[in-house]
Amino acid sequence: MAGEFLEAFALVFTAEIGDKTQLMLMTLSAKYTVMQMLLGILLGVFINHGAAVVIGCCLSNVIQGELLQIFAGFIFVIFGILTIVYEEEEGKKKSFKFGPVITTALTFLLGEIGDKTQLTAMTLAMEADYPALVLTGSVSGMLAIGLVGIIIGTSLTKRIPSNIIRIISGLVFIIFGLMRFIDK
Repeated sequence: MAGEFLEAFALVFTAEIGDKTQLMLMTLSAKYTVMQMLLGILLGVFINHGAAVVIGCCLSNVIQGELLQIFAGFIFVIFGILTIVYEEEEGKKKSFKFGPVITTALTFLLGEIGDKTQLTAMTLAMEADYPALVLTGSVSGMLAIGLVGIIIGTSLTKRIPSNIIRIISGLVFIIFGLMRFIDK
C-alpha cells in the first residue's frame, strides 16, 4: 500500500527536476510568497494529476493530448507576454487579475497537461490497487520539488534585479509555449 505512494512520489519528484514547471516556479518566486505558491501548486497539481488518475482508472487508452498541448502552448505564450509587459507602479506590485495562488495553480495545471509527470500518474493509476495513494504521492512529489524550486528562485531574486527576472520569466513562458507547438 505505501509502495504506491512512494513510487509515485519518487517518480514525480525525479521527473520534475529541472523540468519547465520547476523553472517557471523559480521565476514566479520573484513575485509571490512561498505559501501562495505552495497553495497554487497544490491546487493546480491536484486538479491536473487528479484528472490523470481518473483517466488512468477509467479510460486508459483515450487521450487527445495534441489539442491540449496546443492550448497550453498558447496560454504559456500569453503568460510570457503578460509577464514581460508587467511593471511595478509607484512602488506597488501589480498582479495578474487572478491573484498569486490562482496564477501559480494555472501555471501548474496547464504546464503539466500531457507532461511526463501527468502521464506517470495516469500510468501508475492504471495498475494501482489504491489510486488515491498514487494521487497523494504524485502531488506530494510536486510539492516537494516545487519547494526546492521556490528556495532556489527566492535566492536568485536577492541577487538579480527584478526587471531582469521579469524579462527572463516572460521569455521562459514564451519558449515553453512555443516548444508545445514545435513538438507537434
